[in-house]
Amino acid sequence: MSLRSRMVDGDPLLGLILKIPAHSAVELAGHLGFDFVLLDTEHSAAETVEVEHHVRAGEAAGIPVLVRLAGKDPASALHALDAGAAGIVVPHVSDVADAEAAVRAAHYPPRGARSLAVSTRAGRHGTVTLEEHLAKAARETVVVVQAEDRDSVRNCEAIAATEGVDAVWIGPTDLSLSLGIPGDFDLAEYRSAVDRIVEAVGSAPQCALCALVDHPGKVEEWRDRGASVLLFNYNTVVVEGLRAIVDSVRE
Repeated sequence: MSLRSRMVDGDPLLGLILKIPAHSAVELAGHLGFDFVLLDTEHSAAETVEVEHHVRAGEAAGIPVLVRLAGKDPASALHALDAGAAGIVVPHVSDVADAEAAVRAAHYPPRGARSLAVSTRAGRHGTVTLEEHLAKAARETVVVVQAEDRDSVRNCEAIAATEGVDAVWIGPTDLSLSLGIPGDFDLAEYRSAVDRIVEAVGSAPQCALCALVDHPGKVEEWRDRGASVLLFNYNTVVVEGLRAIVDSVRE
């Protein structure tokens, strides 16, 4: 089954966020049993060529790669998908118009407005037929939108119900920043905003809830809240692991 099929069916999925150029880390995620890698080009220096290399590494290890775009520019979506990414993650989706624009950028007409070329890596450099390429793209392209500001909380029901949106990812840091309480994840205002998004996604047909997990101990909590897609940050895992080693040795 494709990543998109598993996602919309509500299968439990585990993703690894990668912010630093590391092709081998993509392969490692595949060998370890992660379900996908989320390559972050919003908060990293990744460029088009590097995106392609990371997607190539994923295919070598049998793991799909999603690309978080730097913004809402359709050209960024085109470049990621032409490189062979399994789908896109669009940041700062604040209303239905943003959600619909994300879907349009990801899909070919008549559903969307993505430009077509089968000579790309996604088209196996022209070795598949046009019909095969179009059918695969329509069937398997993943669209994840991020709810991470006041407006996205206010409009979360409509965003989650937007046709073609496969998952909503709660962006905790930017959401807290937008609420004027950066990093205060235990405050009632933040928790209430998250609760509303969780409820909205849970009520939407074929839309998965995606959550960032900063510690394995939080997995059960998020599963109980209905999150079928859980993300771990590669940087966080590495930093915490190395810090524990340093602290242990220093002591």
